[in-house]
Amino acid sequence: MEVKLLSQTGNYKDKNMGEDKTYVNFFLECGNERIPIEVKNFSTQEKQDKAYGSRRTVLKAFAEPLPDKVASN
Repeated sequence: MEVKLLSQTGNYKDKNMGEDKTYVNFFLECGNERIPIEVKNFSTQEKQDKAYGSRRTVLKAFAEPLPDKVASN
């Protein structure tokens, strides 16, 4: 069974700042199932998660774009 790493990019308007922002969602595709992946930020008040940006960058680098939905008849 083939496993693929996929990404989906889109835009949204930030409610607090009113700015247009971009989001990236990640998924693993195993057979016919698509499993969402969350890149977790483990920062606390005492310690910043310095590896968060690196984890997101690696996923972005290796993920294929999520294919558009195909209309079914």
